Amino acid sequence: MQARAQFSSIKSGFLTTHVHFSYVRLGRGELAARICGPPTMAESTTSAPIPTVPSHEIFLDEDERYEIFTVKAAERPHLLRGDAAISGGACGGPAGPGATGNPCDDEEKKDGCCGAGDCAIGCISDDLRPPLVDGCDLPNWRRHGLAFPPPSSAAGAGGEIQGRLNVGQGSSMFRRVGQLAAASCPAAGLDASLASLLKDLTEEEPPPGRAAAVVGAADQARPVPGNGQAGRIRTRFAAEYEERNVPAVITGATDGWEAMPAAGRPGGWTLPGLLGRFRDVAWRFSDVHGEMLTLGTYSKYVASVEGMTDDSPLAIYDAEFGDAESPTSVLLGEYEVPGCFSGDLFDLAERGSRPPYRWILIGPARSGTGLHVDPLWTNAWVTVLSGLKRWLLFPPGTPQEVIGMVEGRPQIPSSVWFRDYYRRVTSAEWPSRYTPVEVLQRPGETVFVPNGWPHLVLNLESTVAVTHNYASEHGPFERMWAEVADEEPDFARRWYLGMQASRPDLAKRVRTFHDKAHAGGERWATRYGRLD
Repeated sequence: MQARAQFSSIKSGFLTTHVHFSYVRLGRGELAARICGPPTMAESTTSAPIPTVPSHEIFLDEDERYEIFTVKAAERPHLLRGDAAISGGACGGPAGPGATGNPCDDEEKKDGCCGAGDCAIGCISDDLRPPLVDGCDLPNWRRHGLAFPPPSSAAGAGGEIQGRLNVGQGSSMFRRVGQLAAASCPAAGLDASLASLLKDLTEEEPPPGRAAAVVGAADQARPVPGNGQAGRIRTRFAAEYEERNVPAVITGATDGWEAMPAAGRPGGWTLPGLLGRFRDVAWRFSDVHGEMLTLGTYSKYVASVEGMTDDSPLAIYDAEFGDAESPTSVLLGEYEVPGCFSGDLFDLAERGSRPPYRWILIGPARSGTGLHVDPLWTNAWVTVLSGLKRWLLFPPGTPQEVIGMVEGRPQIPSSVWFRDYYRRVTSAEWPSRYTPVEVLQRPGETVFVPNGWPHLVLNLESTVAVTHNYASEHGPFERMWAEVADEEPDFARRWYLGMQASRPDLAKRVRTFHDKAHAGGERWATRYGRLD
């Protein structure tokens, strides 16, 4: 493949060649310090030995760089065509074949356009500029401008960095002069407005008018009157939060979890800890595509200049970590579903696969999840094991276009959204009926996300979390059935059979609702057909 051949021309050892070291102290901050400037006097005079690791365990080789490129291409494919759309290159822009400007829509591709093998990641072969330091950049990846271009002058900190890394003006290896931010020195690299905002988001608690209620897990797990049918428990949390459909922060849910790091006890879910256990295991980044990376490759990306300058760094979202055939299935025994939540109605389905519902989340600072609404009218809970997250959750009914959720357009990365929208939606001029709930989530805390609430999350530091979605009978059950029947019809049939066997009351509600919708000609019910 031509694209891969171009990546191969960027040798993995060039940092060693130009920075003149083959062993460095492992760690993102230490690596940045070594690149950004000489050791301080304290470092120079210290008698403590410097831990070292081989450079191949820190720097990405050409195969790893290409693997990261393919994940980025799958995560944000619209950025693959950014340059072509602007320049009207050989493969055509938006006005070319197909409304999207994707040359792969054109059966008779123009000369020089990508071949069939390249079409899986878009038309890149003619417009693939040499990448950034670790070589896994996409055309237009930094189009949102979260980082300053380095100063044009050779003097000053930016010039020093350019000289040390052989990038920018006068570089012999890169043609993309303005796109390497001097973000190996974090204070010099980020857009000043974003850097200031990130500092505020990390240090400031949400104000009382936007803060979520904070409750204890043990107290909220207590049963309360009004259980409905005999034998089923209705918790205090279900009565006060699930039924009212409002967010909350739950403390104490991780007591006894092996996944929770604790002083004086080995283990716990941190990136270094998981890396020691699962370095060579491949992890997923999305349910939408199947691209994967080993944790060893991902950790090198995170610590690289590429990872430190990406506007929204790649983050692991793996729904298969608990699968029986996976080496990571042992992680299922290291945490448990908090007892304050109601049961998951999807567990009623007869044997077989179900829609993805549990994920492990691993990401560095500035990564996160863009604004979205959870599928199938499910609730969710998210527990942070290590790190720090900032949340905004908008009430149902908030106009989605006003908060950046525009149908047909790519999701805005979380870091970009916070830079461009946060001040607006938290200002005094923002309509009070659309006031978001805001959370600064720390290790050991669990956030409850009610169904139908648009929300987004920003990691403020390296973070590991676990999350589950679940179907609660205290939610809009009929709307849930309609969406499941429409989007997951095979699962819906098994779910209905399970309800007939274990929850005939719910099965009766489904039949009454479904038969009425089918008789009325509603599209989803017509497509699904009659209930057996």
